[in-house]
Amino acid sequence: MRAAPDLVHTTTSEILEHNMPFVLPSQLLINALRENDLIPSVVPENFAPSVELSVEFSGKRFTPGEKLTKEETSEEPKISFIDTDDIGPNGPSSYTLVLVDPDAPSRAEPIYGQWRHWVQSGLIPVSIQALATIQSGQEDKNIAISEASAIPIVEKSKIEAVTPYLGPGPRPNSGTHRYTFLLYREPRDGFSLTAADMGSNEFTQRRSWNATEFAVKNGLTLVGATFFLVDS
Repeated sequence: MRAAPDLVHTTTSEILEHNMPFVLPSQLLINALRENDLIPSVVPENFAPSVELSVEFSGKRFTPGEKLTKEETSEEPKISFIDTDDIGPNGPSSYTLVLVDPDAPSRAEPIYGQWRHWVQSGLIPVSIQALATIQSGQEDKNIAISEASAIPIVEKSKIEAVTPYLGPGPRPNSGTHRYTFLLYREPRDGFSLTAADMGSNEFTQRRSWNATEFAVKNGLTLVGATFFLVDS
């Protein structure tokens, strides 16, 4: 029997060459999240991505579910996304990015999951107007362009991370960990987050956290997600 195609890692040219049914990137993401049991354990059942979130470690962009190493992911990554649905007279919304590990200390015994690796609020995406200048060849020199994705990189907010980035460090012999990025649109009126809102960012205080509860409490709307795997 012919093996089923790996849709998560299938390119558009391969789809056309083999007359495969076309699948939207959002559906590929949903499929990958379900196949890795991240829906509904980390991502809500009704999640409908409206933003394609791109994450790069040292210039390398990964596809959802790709295996990376601790060394590759030790430094804070660069983020890129454009929310084409978020157009209005007041300009783009701001966003909060979260990175969690639900498999702490292991997927078999996740008594400390979710482990909070990063929370960065106040991210501002490149405007549609700026994107148009990029596409016309009149790039704004203040906008960083991702060579891997050809999407403008979101410059890091001047607001300090409410939980500073700490790279993956799975316990030895604890199996594969599913590190999950969640991108939330922030409320427009008077929204702010501080480190004090997180309780504590000490190592042991980052454990047993819940991103969905955090989002509900702060009125955040989940619009994008991706994830990578790291073996212990």
